[in-house]
Amino acid sequence: MLINLISLNKQVTKLSSFMVMLGLGLFMVGLNVISASAPSATAQGTQGITITAGNSSFYPLTNTDANQVKVNIDYTVDDESLQNQVINAVMAVFSPNGTLLKTTSFPTGFTAQSDGGTQTFKTSFKDKSLTSITANVTFTDATKSRSISNVLTINLDLEETPTVGSLLGTRPSFQN
Repeated sequence: MLINLISLNKQVTKLSSFMVMLGLGLFMVGLNVISASAPSATAQGTQGITITAGNSSFYPLTNTDANQVKVNIDYTVDDESLQNQVINAVMAVFSPNGTLLKTTSFPTGFTAQSDGGTQTFKTSFKDKSLTSITANVTFTDATKSRSISNVLTINLDLEETPTVGSLLGTRPSFQN
């Protein structure tokens, strides 16, 4: 009888572990579906600030062996209580297969201008094999513990490095 109870207890423990892992897996799949269905480049905010994509790029740096992501985020402050308050923002950059590469934010935050404005994120990658990235951006409270804007997804392809010839174009010939 005692052996049967021990065996039953082990089976219940295994089943409980399986159910917890299954629940976590389903939760992660649900989050992925939600983030994948988020509109690209613009979205309506209902949390105090609305963000939209400004001019953004992914390009090779000329002074070092790295590529840089530059994302400009335009914002409007919808909740007056956030005007002129210190807030923050987070940009998570992902590889094409969905691997998180880097998270970037502002070390001391920034002041939300009452009439809105633009915030610029920059980050670099030494991995020259990356030809495209996805950046997810959201504005947060100053401690980065609560989102106060919509989540914006921006897909960027690596731009080609301009050559000297492409910058100069065709030069006129000065023959006598």
